[in-house]
Amino acid sequence: MKKVAVLWLLFQCGLPLYSQYDRVDSLLLDVFGNDRTLSNLYGQPQVKSYLYGGIIFDSKTLYAGRELIDDMYAAYGSIYWIHSRGLYAGVSGSWYNRLDPGYNSTAVTAGIREPLNKKKSLSFSVSYSRYFFNVSDSTEIVFNNNLGTGLTLRNSWIGGYIFFNALFGKEFGMNLTPDIFANITLGRFGSSGKIVLAPEISAFIGSETVVYESEGSIIDKLDSIVDTSGKFGLLNTRFYLPVCVYAGNFDFEIGYSVNLPSAPGQVTTQPVTSYFSFSVGYLLPLK
Repeated sequence: MKKVAVLWLLFQCGLPLYSQYDRVDSLLLDVFGNDRTLSNLYGQPQVKSYLYGGIIFDSKTLYAGRELIDDMYAAYGSIYWIHSRGLYAGVSGSWYNRLDPGYNSTAVTAGIREPLNKKKSLSFSVSYSRYFFNVSDSTEIVFNNNLGTGLTLRNSWIGGYIFFNALFGKEFGMNLTPDIFANITLGRFGSSGKIVLAPEISAFIGSETVVYESEGSIIDKLDSIVDTSGKFGLLNTRFYLPVCVYAGNFDFEIGYSVNLPSAPGQVTTQPVTSYFSFSVGYLLPLK
């Protein structure tokens, strides 16, 4: 049997929508890291809830380190209500320059992050997302729900997490993301501003569908047989190097990602991919 194609489970939806939530959760992690950090950054320890809005721009559109369409860039917008006790809920959307329509998907998310020790260095999180796709009737949407859970361990400058996502709808899929990250302060300015280097290494372990095609029988070389096989394993290793600027209630981030994709059970190697990201966000304290 000869492997002739790899069909990524999430690409059957027509969109790599799910990948943006790693970064959204990273923003929430900064807010929920500990109450002292939140108070020091924003100087309002009496505030218990916030609105966070942000926009993320990617110079390429990837899933599991693979570029889905050449020269396609994407923008993701989101707004979240966040409570200091760990509750959050919000909505986000995705836009792609080479899809028609360009605005292609919306996600509604709710979750909770709960500390497991007094220092709040270890926390548990669980969330649910519902996806709504703005696509043609001929596009099959196989996943429109995501139930995620994870554990995070961190101190003031280094940490790690592991997240598990169960995707379901017409079909079922799952992925696992372990990650190690750091926050290194490069400088401070003003009363609360600072510049932070935040390197990150993560792996993406998930499902794929491999399509096999036989090269025909001895009698009829043209009589090929197509078969499929599900695989679960390491799909990508990502190195991300962002520089973050926190100025008042604003945060800005510019980063560069390098991806080393792989395919379980596939002989051919996947090309290394890279892209730039830029984001801006604003955290509004609510009285």
